[in-house]
Parts: sequence; structure tokens; C-alpha cells
Amino acid sequence: MGNRLAQPVTITVPTGLLAKADRLAREEGRTRSGLFREGLRALLWKRRWESLQAYGSRVARKKGLKEADIEGIVDRIRS
Repeated sequence: MGNRLAQPVTITVPTGLLAKADRLAREEGRTRSGLFREGLRALLWKRRWESLQAYGSRVARKKGLKEADIEGIVDRIRS
């Protein structure tokens, strides 16, 4: 069997949550699959962002930087 760009999967969703998902999909003019794909993408992005924030916090702690120091560094870089 060759590679596919998309693969069907089966998931179990509580009835009430599925009804909310279907309502949201209709409101946004997208399919149920599209809505679930977007939800997964959002969760993956959120996890990546949290990982980057945690890394930044570890580095700042090691360097002895405080939040105000970070804000000043960011302001200097932006200008």
C-alpha cells in the first residue's frame, strides 16, 4: 500500500462533546474532520509553545535573569 496524504482514523467522543463539535463545525462552515484536525494542530502548537517557554525560563534562571531583564532585552531587540 502506498503512502497517503491523509489517513482515516476512528476516535471515541462523548455524545455531548460530539454535538458541540458538530454545531461548531456547522457555524464555521467546516467538516467534522476539519474541526478535529484544527483542534489537534492547536494542541500541538500549544505544547510546542509551552516547551519553548519552559526552555526560556530554564535558560533565564541559569543566567540569573528576572522578568524585567527579559522585557528590557526584548525591547532592545525590537528597536
